[in-house]
Amino acid sequence: MTSTAQELHPAPVLEPGRTILELRGLEKRYPGTHALKPVDLAFKSGEIHAIVGENGAGKSTLIKLLTGVMPRTSGEIAWEGQPAALATPHEAMALGINAVHQEVVLCRHLTVAANMFLGEENSRFGILQQRAMVRQAQTIIDDLGFDLPAHVTLGDLTIGQQQLIAAARATVRGTKFLIFDEPTAYLTRKEADQLFTLIRRLKGEGVTII
Repeated sequence: MTSTAQELHPAPVLEPGRTILELRGLEKRYPGTHALKPVDLAFKSGEIHAIVGENGAGKSTLIKLLTGVMPRTSGEIAWEGQPAALATPHEAMALGINAVHQEVVLCRHLTVAANMFLGEENSRFGILQQRAMVRQAQTIIDDLGFDLPAHVTLGDLTIGQQQLIAAARATVRGTKFLIFDEPTAYLTRKEADQLFTLIRRLKGEGVTII
């Protein structure tokens, strides 16, 4: 019997309204630049938040701090009531923090299925496992309502379709806190509607959305 990435990382069961992430005085400075002034925020499971600001206000910096891409200068982060360093992207993802970026950061030369399970592939069964991975990816994509093939190369899809695959990928990785960076910038109206449907579904499952 084989295991899939979805089986290894089942969807979390989250208690609605419970504080999942708290920021206290979170700040980022560079020499001569105050990239992010102290931020105090609390996020509860099953909430949807929008962070709005002018260019240079620190939105991208905040995303990088929460996803472990860069270290904070000062401040505290609490994840589910416990101190969290968020020092690396791996640590952030292990906790359940994922991001779908405006610029797709997946591997364009790999198939859609390979991208969805990237880093979690089980190659023990060779080509048979590859076929199983495609079937599993297609099942997930269909369940989300995305009319996209799992067997094609990611680079053959439009940028908007690639964004949807990035969102689908996050759903199979035990995500509890999902950040979208201007998610509809490259989407058609139909694709945007599909994404909003997914966001509402994740909210209902207790996932926090920014």
